[in-house]
Amino acid sequence: MKIRVAGAALLVALVAAWLVVPRLAALRRGEDVPPPYAGKSNPRAGDPAAIEVGAALFQENCATCHGAQADGRGPAAVGLSPSPANFSGSDVLARHSDAYLFFRVSEGKPGTAMPSFHGSLADDERWAVIAYLRTLPDADHGRALSSNAQH
Repeated sequence: MKIRVAGAALLVALVAAWLVVPRLAALRRGEDVPPPYAGKSNPRAGDPAAIEVGAALFQENCATCHGAQADGRGPAAVGLSPSPANFSGSDVLARHSDAYLFFRVSEGKPGTAMPSFHGSLADDERWAVIAYLRTLPDADHGRALSSNAQH
């Protein structure tokens, strides 16, 4: 009987850890990722076809603000406050998990000009944009963070 109780307690502890650890890791990085997005990992990460699609989608949907080189200097960036994120020459991508990026691309960012793409890009297209972003300079550390996330 004691072994059953101990086994059940261990199972409960493991399930709790599985649910809580990704959320705690995100909080340590200063990310506030809502439950529907927390712990997600990119199913298209490293896929050359997804990276190609993501690059085209970025140019169509994001370059106006973030710039053709993803440097935050697109033609629509003039006068925006805060300025659009610079993905190619900063630590922006390195500081964030794929789950956080997917959340922001999906829902936008209040207090900025960043819109929601939830209604205009399908899930796999938003993941493709993130796969493309991870190929930019200085994105390597973020890729390591996202590989630690769980589904």
